[in-house]
Amino acid sequence: SAAEGTTAPRAPRAGGARHLLLCLPEPLWGTVGVVVLLGGACAGGTSSLLPAGPLRSALPEMAAVAVNKAGPESGRGPGGGDGGRGPAGAAVKVLECGVCEDVFSLQGDKVPRLLLCGHTVCHDCLTRLPLHGRAVRCPFDRQVTELGDSGVWGLKKNFALLELLERLQNGPAGQYGTAEEGIGLSGESIIRCDEDEAHVASVYCTVCATHLCADCSQLTHSTKTLAKHRRVPLADKPHEKTMCSQHQVHAIEFVCLEEGCQASPLMCCVCKEYGKHQGHKHSVLEPEANQIRASILDMAHCIRTFTEEISDYSRKLVGIVQHIEGGEQIVEDGVGMAHTEHVPGTAENARSCVRAYFSDLHETLCRQEEMALSVVDAHVREKLIWLRQQQEDMTILLSQVSTACLHCEKTLQQDDCRVVLAKQEITRLLETLQKQQQQFTELADHVQLDASIPVTFTKVVLISWKYNYPLYESPNLM
Repeated sequence: SAAEGTTAPRAPRAGGARHLLLCLPEPLWGTVGVVVLLGGACAGGTSSLLPAGPLRSALPEMAAVAVNKAGPESGRGPGGGDGGRGPAGAAVKVLECGVCEDVFSLQGDKVPRLLLCGHTVCHDCLTRLPLHGRAVRCPFDRQVTELGDSGVWGLKKNFALLELLERLQNGPAGQYGTAEEGIGLSGESIIRCDEDEAHVASVYCTVCATHLCADCSQLTHSTKTLAKHRRVPLADKPHEKTMCSQHQVHAIEFVCLEEGCQASPLMCCVCKEYGKHQGHKHSVLEPEANQIRASILDMAHCIRTFTEEISDYSRKLVGIVQHIEGGEQIVEDGVGMAHTEHVPGTAENARSCVRAYFSDLHETLCRQEEMALSVVDAHVREKLIWLRQQQEDMTILLSQVSTACLHCEKTLQQDDCRVVLAKQEITRLLETLQKQQQQFTELADHVQLDASIPVTFTKVVLISWKYNYPLYESPNLM
């Protein structure tokens, strides 16, 4: 609630362990502004209140609070630990994927990526999620996240989580080296002044064997006697001689070259003459070290060259990805005002080309459809006209045959004289009927009465079969 802190229980995880997320009311946030709850990634019962801003200053406290508190009942290893990790590995284990329960990594398949709903899932689990068109559903709240052309690779990384993971892996600040040495922001070694640890040493006194800053060097060597001490820059500081572990009063001066002694090749003069390296082939320490340094320098040069090649190739990959995806660029108009302008990528240009092609193809198909329909219409009109003409001819023929039949019946009812006088007319009428019957038979044999309209498609146009319909000539029977 807004007046008091609340505790939100989560579902139990493997082994029966539970964890709690403690949320404080807004007045208790102070200037932090945002509360980040990392207890949801714990494997066992945790209760975490993690203020997240400013994140950089709060990370050590966050790492201290977000500790796995699973007891013996968690059943994840002897003594309630997780496979022997114990409390030391609990701070790292809090940063694990909620799907596969593997710890996130700074790179590779376990990189944490953000979904649109705000949940974080590792890259490997995201690639295993089923696709719904061009989107995936969050495995926790089922909300949809649209994917671009790059798929899962296009989802943003959770950089805050990566920074926390890196700090947890590297340990708290000040862990590197002793109080005398540290690591700078750029990675170089920092040596503190022996007189004042707040200062950074810049010179080394070979007589006093001390690291001094410029001010302390002048202050401590201001007398005539101490001013004669040799002070050199830290880069020229002579290497301290390492004493033999077997004969601690003697410095190491030689290197054994025997194959069986490569595990511990360093030796002093006593080891060389009387110890376990007696009679072994050896070399002097300094030339051997210089030779190794030379080989390391060559290797470092090869590594730098290889690194430059990888960086150059990576830059090319980034450029190609940007060229494919396109984006926004800042341009100036005629009056010098800057504004953003969308630059289409090759993917967008390819889609536009496909859309234009199929748009033209659609127009072409529409034109061919109209042409094909006109062919069908012409064929239908021609066939129907022929059929109507045949209907009319058959009607006339039927009328003429009926009239001839009626004339014959009337002639049969007349007297003999009239029958004899009608002989020529009856003969001519019978010949005409035989001729009409023969013509009708030939027409019926050659023309098949079929209502179907056969159609054939080709790659270019539609072809409708056309018939040359014979016309029935109906002579006058009277």
